[in-house]
Amino acid sequence: MKLRILSVGGQYLTQSLRQLGHAVISVCSEHDADIALSHPKTVRKLLEEAAGLGFTPDVLFYADDGNLPSLIDPESASCPSIYYSIDTYCNPWHLAYARGFDLVLAAQKDFLSLFSDEGMPAQWFPLFCRVVDAAASFEMRDIPVAFVGTLGHKNNPERATFLQNFRALQPLVMRSGDFFPVFRRSRIVLNQTAFSEVNFRCFEAMGCGSALLMERCANGLDALFTPGENILPLYTRNNAAEAARIASAYLARPRQLAEIAENGRSLVAQRHSSLVRSQRLAEYCRQLIAASAQKARLAQADLRRNFVRTAFGMIASELCGPQWERHRRFFHNLATR
Repeated sequence: MKLRILSVGGQYLTQSLRQLGHAVISVCSEHDADIALSHPKTVRKLLEEAAGLGFTPDVLFYADDGNLPSLIDPESASCPSIYYSIDTYCNPWHLAYARGFDLVLAAQKDFLSLFSDEGMPAQWFPLFCRVVDAAASFEMRDIPVAFVGTLGHKNNPERATFLQNFRALQPLVMRSGDFFPVFRRSRIVLNQTAFSEVNFRCFEAMGCGSALLMERCANGLDALFTPGENILPLYTRNNAAEAARIASAYLARPRQLAEIAENGRSLVAQRHSSLVRSQRLAEYCRQLIAASAQKARLAQADLRRNFVRTAFGMIASELCGPQWERHRRFFHNLATR
């Protein structure tokens, strides 16, 4: 059964879903979006715009893109709906907002129980690798250790110090922006998290054929990877000396390092690619369609709307400073209307 999916927010799976033969309309702020999303909209408005493209969705799929919510009234969707929460750890409003949907997918395993405790059907849906490189010569890689990501952020103030301390002990290429050119040249990719999460960097590094050097963390890391087999041994969070020792030891054993890197690349190709996740997402969609899951949600429209309003109130309370005043008023009005 091929599906018609209205994909809102992060378009991480759009290409893979289309590769599987599903029809996907993208709704986001990117320049190549099928429907441009420059401000929050109602579901009715989105469905009208989709209808203008000759598209009636079977399922609405909203993937967290790290921004403020783009749907004003997700609880009113006339088709089954799914919410994919990724950065739950820094956006607690996700817990209330997700009540506007029929199913929530949690990228971080430890937050699954919080959604379930809120009364939501929830599934663990780890992040993934969007590109898996073909096996290539490991010896040709000319960057021993690299880190690509945000070098300093209010949600992770310890990162800059950790990276500087690591670099003092072991040469480290540090960049922000496009990771592919660097990861494809790197023997080891160093990872450091904001909140003990299993982030995209884990999977992308492995998909590029690098050996992942990861901190000991929660959120299902031990269920996904095996240290010493498909990722390097774990270091204690923010212990730069320990991380540098592990990197140095494995750089001195290039054959073993290359084997771990290839094991990791093979693992993400088989179990943690965007194609694998898209197959699983499509199955969830089919289950919701077969169960007419939206009927139970629409029968509880008032209750669900109150939860969504709570999420908007939480957002309004967190938007401080004059630069956020317009947004604060907007979400405050949504919360109290």
